[in-house]
Amino acid sequence: MIQEFLSVFIPLIIIVNPSSTLALFSAITHKYSKKERKITAKNAVFYASILLIIFAFAGASILDYLNIEIYSLRIAGGILLSFVGLDMVRRGEQFGESQPGKEQKVDYALVPLAMPSLSGPGAITITIVSMKSLTINIPWFYAIIIAIISILITMIITYLIFMSSGLIIKILGKKGMDAFTRVMGLLTVAIAVQFALTGIADWVTSINI
Repeated sequence: MIQEFLSVFIPLIIIVNPSSTLALFSAITHKYSKKERKITAKNAVFYASILLIIFAFAGASILDYLNIEIYSLRIAGGILLSFVGLDMVRRGEQFGESQPGKEQKVDYALVPLAMPSLSGPGAITITIVSMKSLTINIPWFYAIIIAIISILITMIITYLIFMSSGLIIKILGKKGMDAFTRVMGLLTVAIAVQFALTGIADWVTSINI
């Protein structure tokens, strides 16, 4: 069972790569209080966990029923992420604050933190493929337990990493965070473009096949 667990957990933690999302999380929440940052981190990992668990249970069936391919998820994720990245570049230090006329901050826990950053096309693919592989050797019930445990441990690690963002914010300071947010915005757009290009490449490959 340990071998089956590692066969799911290791690829999942690598593809989720919480340390890479830490920079995005820091840029988004640097104007938040410690309590708000904690809530955002909890919500992000909660949403991501729920999404991945749903795909562990019925991901392949859902995509087949809706006739959605993984490359479509990549392109959609790229589009969503690009809007966030452009807003970060444009607004800099003010990113994450409420727009004029709005009383509360926008909740970025779902988009872009949970999706597509933590539970993006790559993580969804790993989850679906891992479930298919596990059920070849062990009963479905044990496979789903292993998948859920792997997802939860991955997200707990992610949450702990997110909570270290306060140190980054403290070190960079106000002006540093403004520059950092804009740079992260540019990189976020680049990641979004790569998401979309990978999806398009996969789509072209599927046509040629």
